[in-house]
Amino acid sequence: MKYEVRVSGKKYEVEVKEISPSVFEVEVNGKKATIEVEEVGVKLKKVVKPEVAVKETKEVKEVKREEVKVEGNAITAPMAGTVTKILKSEGDEVKAGETVLIIEAMKMENPITAPSDGVISKIAINEGDKVATGDALVYLS
Repeated sequence: MKYEVRVSGKKYEVEVKEISPSVFEVEVNGKKATIEVEEVGVKLKKVVKPEVAVKETKEVKEVKREEVKVEGNAITAPMAGTVTKILKSEGDEVKAGETVLIIEAMKMENPITAPSDGVISKIAINEGDKVATGDALVYLS
């Protein structure tokens, strides 16, 4: 949806696109930012580094993931969403095609499967975590 917003007399053209129920792409005068809205007192979290600073009266908090240095192949998030279930543990053996975890996106549960046989060497996320497309979820060795 496109909006025209005036702040202190200055006009801004704002476009908002819903990526998932809590993730939005916001474009302000041609500069884009992706934000995630959380319903706990309505807080905003930065999902990706925006090209424009957005001032809000609400709390803005940057999401930082612990840098994980692990040998092996990463299973990455194919979409933005929330990790609702982790079905395997570190050290578990998995077969290609076996479901490792579930990500909820746009009110649908999406199984994330192992691309190959292996052993889970590291789980980089927790249940309830919000993930962006491309985030490392699990490492296989």
